[in-house]
Amino acid sequence: MNRRRRAAALALAAVALAMSSPALAKQPMGPTERVDVNRATVAELMRLPGVGAKRAQAIVVQRARRPFQRPEDLLGVKGIRPGWLSRVRAHLTTGAAAARGDDSTGWGDAARR
Repeated sequence: MNRRRRAAALALAAVALAMSSPALAKQPMGPTERVDVNRATVAELMRLPGVGAKRAQAIVVQRARRPFQRPEDLLGVKGIRPGWLSRVRAHLTTGAAAARGDDSTGWGDAARR
């Protein structure tokens, strides 16, 4: 009986871990959905078309240095090109920058390194 409980708990933990994976969080954005690039987590940024973990992290690092004032500021992020910006512009917003100490990156201290 104890082994069954342990196996069930282990299986449940494995399913929970798999469901929290960023790859599974990649859901297509609806036509009216927008992402605030100054406050979005890495997982939220990854919902943008053509944005994986590496590009999302690059956006987070760049905004930590200087918040984005307008969508065109994203062109300063390595790997972001004008063609990509024109395709996703409708999904972007550059609201107020996150307050210092507000860790909305989803990466903890790794975003600050």
